[in-house]
Amino acid sequence: MEAKEESLRVGEISFTNTRNLYYYLRKLCREPGIRYLKGTPAQLNCLLRSGEIDLCVSSSIEYAYDSSRYLVLPGYGIASRGPLPSIRLFSRVPLERLDGATICLTTESATSVALCRVLLGRLLGQENRYVTLSADLEDGLDEAEGLVLIGDRALAANPRALQFDLYIYDLSLLWQQLTGLPFVFALWIIREDSALAAGELLSRFWRALIRSHELIADPDEELIRSVLADRNYFTRQSLLDYWNLIAYELTDDHLAGLELFYRLCHESGILQRPAEVRFFDPEKNISAA
Repeated sequence: MEAKEESLRVGEISFTNTRNLYYYLRKLCREPGIRYLKGTPAQLNCLLRSGEIDLCVSSSIEYAYDSSRYLVLPGYGIASRGPLPSIRLFSRVPLERLDGATICLTTESATSVALCRVLLGRLLGQENRYVTLSADLEDGLDEAEGLVLIGDRALAANPRALQFDLYIYDLSLLWQQLTGLPFVFALWIIREDSALAAGELLSRFWRALIRSHELIADPDEELIRSVLADRNYFTRQSLLDYWNLIAYELTDDHLAGLELFYRLCHESGILQRPAEVRFFDPEKNISAA
């Protein structure tokens, strides 16, 4: 019987916040068995859940929805150091007047949606009606008093919101102000069945992931030019400043913030139970196999 050809299907978020990371991953890890599939965080969550991809830097809430099927690659993710201009609540009224208002939630993210509900409902004591729409700034605020946008949609909306005299709230900064902890938006999640069948491809990907995190500290000019070519809301310096605002390596404080987020999601009825993070170490597990 022929041995089954080894493969690894990797989800790739198509946002600026990970463009730097995947730029290096694709250069360092180009083995024939590795496939990269692009999508929004919400799209990749579905592919991970259905087994159509093996791993992804995916929404932290996706892990918690069914932690029994997933493991987390240690040390890395997408988190805040404080303010983060790509996770925003835009509003026609001040935050304190949103109690009882309708909030339009993005279809592109699960974590930011849960974060907004925790912030407004659990931490600020508001009661809101939520609707989910794929909308830009103007259309979303035609439907609701507040609108949550993430990623490049939020980045593009920031200057327009200032022109319209809208209120802009940074959800990661609001979380930090209310809890004293940073926020974790995404984790490197691998399906447990994929991890258990892991071979040399995953080991190579893991080593490339470690090296990629070293390289993003001083990004190539080719990478910078490619982003600026189709992101006209950035200058070279504002792009570098944006990447520097993101924490790609997770600290103990990030994990404490993640644990608190899961608990508050449970108390808010978003999760059936608080999730406990289970880690998978590719170097240890694969070399021991």
